[in-house]
Amino acid sequence: WLKLRGVRRSAHFRLCCPGLTRQSMPREDITEFSKLKEEVNICIPQCIERILGKVPAYHAKQVDEWGDAIGQAVLEKIQEISGNFKYIVNTSIMEKRGAGLHTSSAVFWDPETDGAVSYRWESKAMVCVVQAFGVGL
Repeated sequence: WLKLRGVRRSAHFRLCCPGLTRQSMPREDITEFSKLKEEVNICIPQCIERILGKVPAYHAKQVDEWGDAIGQAVLEKIQEISGNFKYIVNTSIMEKRGAGLHTSSAVFWDPETDGAVSYRWESKAMVCVVQAFGVGL
């Protein structure tokens, strides 16, 4: 395993994404995003929870900071899973006030290699939707 900030990559990855097995650790031979979806679906809520999990209330002044932190955390984690893709991470955070939240995406890509995962997270105060797109190199 490669070194990552002085910690063996496998150990670092297990700490950040404990639900993953050694067989699902960073795989550079994977060229189809569909084979990564399970691992990405495990990491996204962990990244969101680390940033927003203990936030008791929505604060408009902090939303940019939270969104950037979540986006960067998700991006780092999915790059650790596989470096064979270009990644796009979109984060939306909205105060929970009973209003609807709808998101959609339109893509033109190769369905054999490219893909996306969308995850919705909620607390009593807010809703966070993270979309991660993987486009084959």
